[in-house]
Amino acid sequence: MRLPRAFASALCGFIVSSFATASPAFAGGPSVAVLNFTTQGLTSNWWGNFEPGVALSDLITDQLTNSGKFNVVDRKNLDSVLSEHHLSEGGEVAPASFVQSGRLIGAKYLITGNILQFDRTGQSGAAAGSLIHGWAGAALGGISSTRVTLKVQVRVIDAQSGQILESFADEKTQKGTSWGAGGFGGGAAGGYGNSQFVNSTMGHLVNDEAIDISSKIDPFKLASTPIAPALRGQIISVDEGDIVLNIGSSRGVGVGSYFDVIKVKHIKDPSSGRILTADLNVGKIQVISVSNDTAVGKRISGNPAVNESVLAEQ
Repeated sequence: MRLPRAFASALCGFIVSSFATASPAFAGGPSVAVLNFTTQGLTSNWWGNFEPGVALSDLITDQLTNSGKFNVVDRKNLDSVLSEHHLSEGGEVAPASFVQSGRLIGAKYLITGNILQFDRTGQSGAAAGSLIHGWAGAALGGISSTRVTLKVQVRVIDAQSGQILESFADEKTQKGTSWGAGGFGGGAAGGYGNSQFVNSTMGHLVNDEAIDISSKIDPFKLASTPIAPALRGQIISVDEGDIVLNIGSSRGVGVGSYFDVIKVKHIKDPSSGRILTADLNVGKIQVISVSNDTAVGKRISGNPAVNESVLAEQ
């Protein structure tokens, strides 16, 4: 049956309107990057050349990307960008490192953490079964099944302030008769998402953990996080091109950070008679070294002077 033109037009308008109002929730999803999870504190490396922290990060990236709820930074570009600026991709703890990493790779939020446990936690079946080949071993019940536990601490970090927004732990256990990890991945970002690894016993365990972690990261909660105020400081010395600021790593300043030089101008409002202030951008500097309470920068533009304010680029 052919619909009347007016009704068809209204129906099309309703459908378009529905999609327009439903999809924007994720159309501009929060920008995130998954850094390599560290393995600090693990007392064994029975998995050989396999890198559990890299594998977990790769698979979390896949989960977040496939959800369509986030703008995810391509992990293949992370290592080269961070290495170029002498930053590690795996689990920095200093706020300055996170702030600088996020700015370089274009992510508002960083997801990282530490693998607390990755051990064989149980075994069933006769060990002698490994000596019996073929169906006979299975018939005798001699095949050994090993239980492995993976426990992870996860952090979601605001890359603008270095603040930890979420921190939670998750744990998974998997049983299997074969835990060999050789030949999977390649030890680099983007190397563990292949079907050969994901379908292995090791891959099932790590992938299940990645699914759980990804499900706990809420894009709506991240999007509603208040924007951190821009980092502000003051120039306290200019000595032969070295511009010293009164803020350092304890406030989130990192090597390579850019600051606008601000001159505060006081202006009388002719209407109200009130004295108002305006920030005039009169130059730019880049930080070249950092200590706890101070930072040293070099001039990029303008003529920075003592007592002028600086405002971190966001």
